[in-house]
Amino acid sequence: MISIVIPAYNEEKRIGKTLKKLSSWTNTEIVVIFDGNDNTPQVVKKFPVKLLVSKRRLGKGGALKVGIEKSSSERVLLLDADMPITKEDMEKLTIEKGDLVLVKRKIIGMPFKRKFLHNAFIFMTKLFFPSLRGLADFQGGVKVLDRRKALSIKNELVMQDFLFDVNLIYAFKRNGYQVKEVEISYVHDETDSKISRNLLKVIMLMFLSLVKLRVFYSPLNGVLETKTFMRMQTFILKVLR
Repeated sequence: MISIVIPAYNEEKRIGKTLKKLSSWTNTEIVVIFDGNDNTPQVVKKFPVKLLVSKRRLGKGGALKVGIEKSSSERVLLLDADMPITKEDMEKLTIEKGDLVLVKRKIIGMPFKRKFLHNAFIFMTKLFFPSLRGLADFQGGVKVLDRRKALSIKNELVMQDFLFDVNLIYAFKRNGYQVKEVEISYVHDETDSKISRNLLKVIMLMFLSLVKLRVFYSPLNGVLETKTFMRMQTFILKVLR
């Protein structure tokens, strides 16, 4: 049995199409976490899924953490709201054995600028975290994990925004859990993409998040608990989110 967890920050234009597909593909538990301010909940309520609404902004990582905790199956499929995967590839991913199964994407339809920045991010991530050099991709919006093992490392999952994926992968790796990759075709959808609309801000946020995660896994991690850092982080998130 597997649960599907979908973070949905202001996804009213895309979530309905995704849930309609999933409902026709499977009757498994689907958990949607909403932390936005649009009509996403009204769309979600039309489908037989578990809807969790947060009154405060969680970020993608925070929403996924809540979804993992609230899901009820031993294995959990994390899925972006734009449904960037075919039924066949989703089945291929879910039958693969591993504590954390990632997608190695053959990306279809991504603009050149996004593709260049995607590759640059992979390079920077491997530079900051050499133990991840054996992996090909870090930001695929589809992955399958062992729920019990994910909960065992939840205190290490400190990233709330786009760098949650790297945080999750690195935490699994450093704890000796098995991480695998499955190659799939990945359909990139620019329609209503929040990343593309705010590309410069996203780039800055992801770079600063890489620095924060590297500091977290260093002897200097106490800096992250200081009032000065907390105030600075709050200001940066207010500007870049």
